Amino acid sequence: MKRRTVIQRNKEGMALLVVTLFLVVAAIALTALTTRSLNQTKAIDQFATYKQCFDGMAAGIAESIVELEKSEDGIIGAEYWQPDGELQVPNFDAQGVIPKSLSTRPSTEYFAYAQQWDSDGLDNNGDGLVDNPEELGFVTVYSFARDEGVVRRAEVVIEGADVNVWNNAIFAGAGAAGAVINGNVSIHGSVHILGDNVVPGGEALTVLELSGASLIHNNYGDSTVFTDRLRHSVPAPPQVLLGGETVDSLGAKFRVKRGLVSLNGSSEIGEVNLTGNTDKETLDAIYNEDGWTGNSVTDDGDRGDPTTVFSDNGWDTAYDLGSKVSFPLLSDDWRWPENVGCHEYEGVAGAPGATEDNDLGEPYEHAEFYLDNLSDGDPYAGNVVIDTSQDFYLNLTRPADANPDNRVKDDPDACVKGDDYLYYDAANDVLEINGQVAIDGALEFTGKGKDDTVYYTGRGTVLVRDDVIMNTNLLACNDGDPNNYVGSFPEKNIVGIMSANNIIMGTSSQLELMGAFYAQDTITSTKQTVVMGTYVANYFDMGSQVPDIYQVPDLAKNLPIGMIGNWPLRVYSQVSWREL
Repeated sequence: MKRRTVIQRNKEGMALLVVTLFLVVAAIALTALTTRSLNQTKAIDQFATYKQCFDGMAAGIAESIVELEKSEDGIIGAEYWQPDGELQVPNFDAQGVIPKSLSTRPSTEYFAYAQQWDSDGLDNNGDGLVDNPEELGFVTVYSFARDEGVVRRAEVVIEGADVNVWNNAIFAGAGAAGAVINGNVSIHGSVHILGDNVVPGGEALTVLELSGASLIHNNYGDSTVFTDRLRHSVPAPPQVLLGGETVDSLGAKFRVKRGLVSLNGSSEIGEVNLTGNTDKETLDAIYNEDGWTGNSVTDDGDRGDPTTVFSDNGWDTAYDLGSKVSFPLLSDDWRWPENVGCHEYEGVAGAPGATEDNDLGEPYEHAEFYLDNLSDGDPYAGNVVIDTSQDFYLNLTRPADANPDNRVKDDPDACVKGDDYLYYDAANDVLEINGQVAIDGALEFTGKGKDDTVYYTGRGTVLVRDDVIMNTNLLACNDGDPNNYVGSFPEKNIVGIMSANNIIMGTSSQLELMGAFYAQDTITSTKQTVVMGTYVANYFDMGSQVPDIYQVPDLAKNLPIGMIGNWPLRVYSQVSWREL
């Protein structure tokens, strides 16, 4: 009996041990599964947090670029941070950093800091030079994000470009009779055509027709029409490194937002790349939305393959600027330019691209601001004729004083604005322009025989209600001396002419012109006119005698105040991206 009891107890003990072991194993397994589940949940949560931090970095980069395109500093959430000489980029713990939060996940904080290469005191491109011109336009954006202990950092290098309408040889708005630009033309520099008369989604119309010897090139070349005077009046083209060679380049880009480009005969856009010379032949880029037509284009059933187009990015890239660029109208909002210079408006001028409110609290229109705030006195009532055979004097600031000896020039050294006037001295063939002149009528330049040249000196704009008719040469000179022309245009001397209607160039003879020319309607240049500067108009008529237009890259940053469309319009493209 006792033995049976012992055996029974032994069996019970064994069973208890087995159950205990089973429970232990089960507990271990359950713990393991629970731990695994918790770890998986934690990993998922960490991944989600990690992704949210990426979204935070992306938000910082995007907001920084938006600010930069508005000519602001591109600093997001770190506006009050100041470099201390050691720490060149802030962190979350730095004084003055007040991070922003994602609207979709408030726990995700972010900030961004932008460094302009040309002013950060660093050799960013590794060429041994600090803040040199090669670094102009490049920006490094640092973006930081954190959430629940996770911190991510990104470094993005972007390159900016000003697509202001004056950064072209020709900027065209709408179009006429199915074509923005008619006729033969020789263009050296960028071309930008909006094709606003082409209905989106409708039939594709031809907005540019190049025929005969028409061309668009990226250099000044060695054309015989590009005389010694013209070449030495303007700065030498910028230089770039291409295939180990230093070459001259106008940085020419060709853009067409809507409409077809027709290539015929021997016309070409860009040139075949050649080595061993000083010119860049190929265009920097082509952005053509609707495609190509003409007898120099192969029909591929799609956008067409042009046989005489030579560009660094080929010919198939679509228009790249969306709705960022529009044709400027005199009824558009006034916007402050980037460079006001030493002028009475300095100190009260708004930020580049900013509007200005009138007495009603509404943004000024461009023409309204020009007349109310830039140009002194009332517009001249009537037509103005600059005749090379006779003196002419118009002073809007003091119209009752007919003595040109009393005119007051701008004094840049003292930062004092002078009178708004035009003074033509027929004995020396010199037109002096100063400030902002408004004419409530037409403006005509005329001469007879060999007396067909007006040399101008000074910096100023002219706003004309009616047509502008150019039948004389219009050439810049220094200090009123026609023989002193080296480096005369556009930094030292420049005239900007704006017509609310049309500009007609050289109806009777071939001309040479230097300036910035805007027509709200049409620019007509039917003779073999040579222009150093930029044409901006809705429509163009270039006739059949191949006028030449040479873009001057320095013009856009040296425009006189009052020129329409003279405000920065920056776009940025990504050069590199890495996570730190």
